[in-house]
Amino acid sequence: MNPNRKFCTNDRGNKDRRHTNNQRTIMHIDMDAFFAAVEMAHMPSLEGKAVIIGGDPHYRGVVTTCSYEARKYGVHSGMSSAEALKRCPHGIFINNATTKYSYVSMEIMKILTDFSPQVEPFSVDEAFLDITETAGRWGGPEQLAMEAKRRIWQSQQMTASIGIAAVRFVAKMASGANKPDGLTVIPRGKEKEFLWPQPIGNLWGVGPKSEEAFRKIGIRTIEDLSKFPKHRLKKYFGIVGDSLRDMANGIGEDAISFTDTDHDDKSMGHEHTFGEDVTDIDKIQGMLLHLADKVSRRLRQGGYKGRTVTLKVKLSDAKLKTRARTIHSSTDCAITIYQQARKLLEIHGFLKIPIRLIGVSVSKLEKARQEIQADLLANPDEKKIKIDKIIDDLRGKYGESSITFAGTQLY
Repeated sequence: MNPNRKFCTNDRGNKDRRHTNNQRTIMHIDMDAFFAAVEMAHMPSLEGKAVIIGGDPHYRGVVTTCSYEARKYGVHSGMSSAEALKRCPHGIFINNATTKYSYVSMEIMKILTDFSPQVEPFSVDEAFLDITETAGRWGGPEQLAMEAKRRIWQSQQMTASIGIAAVRFVAKMASGANKPDGLTVIPRGKEKEFLWPQPIGNLWGVGPKSEEAFRKIGIRTIEDLSKFPKHRLKKYFGIVGDSLRDMANGIGEDAISFTDTDHDDKSMGHEHTFGEDVTDIDKIQGMLLHLADKVSRRLRQGGYKGRTVTLKVKLSDAKLKTRARTIHSSTDCAITIYQQARKLLEIHGFLKIPIRLIGVSVSKLEKARQEIQADLLANPDEKKIKIDKIIDDLRGKYGESSITFAGTQLY
């Protein structure tokens, strides 16, 4: 692993007076071509080849992601698999295996908690960390980032790109500035130097339609936006324009949301906020499985089982919906929790609309019995629970990715 490193010059004598003494250092880590990298890690013969993850090109599939070798031919995420096949006829197409990706993601997130207790998974392949208090233990932010990259490579044989900055969205943009396997540090007070030369489409939150609208009024770079008159910007974009103009000037949040669990013993749950509205059913169900597995682990670690599975969904209009199912027997089984939550997704039509946040919790808790019934047929769930225990033991001994659920058993 030979990471590219890019650092902006730090002028320590020109600190931004807007910041207080509680100045934060935020790190954003983004796995490189994550889904393709997972496949190559599990199948080394794919290394160096044009690997395309997504649906069958003969059945209206869509590319989820692809290796950097495939990107050289113009293949990219969101493209139809048929078009990808035309551009890269020698590409190796692999259908999404969401369970495999979720478990590799969990292993990576586990590694990151060694570097900060404040880790916010942002999607299955990226996360924010607040390293303000922990960077010193590693010799500084750059050294911490390099060690994180080394451990991920050692564990998963996968590379990651990292951005470090005082502002959350700047760290996010920095992680994508030097891919693959890059490390970009934006010192406090140097945000404008990093942002302003970039095209407006690179600003986080500006999509293709917004970029086109900006170009129509003469805004082509982030610097153009930073200096555009506020009253004119509000006329075209409303309150969103003010926020984007602040971002163009390097102003943004420096906090991360690292608490995604419910600590009340009356219920246990996990939730995840996507970086953008998601309609991809595989991605939604993959995250649902990831969350259900995390909940089931917490239940087993705490010695609990529960009877009510609750699904939480925040839609693109910011409306929060919760739906629940109560089952006959209490459970701490990952598959059972996932299946009940998935039914709620399907029954209430949530898979037909864009989703911003998804969460799973289990309530009506009771202390689990310590012994598994001798007659496993007496309770079908007991077989799954025994399997969960075996899986826990194997992962503890050989790592998170040593064993995964077969995707065909879940859909």
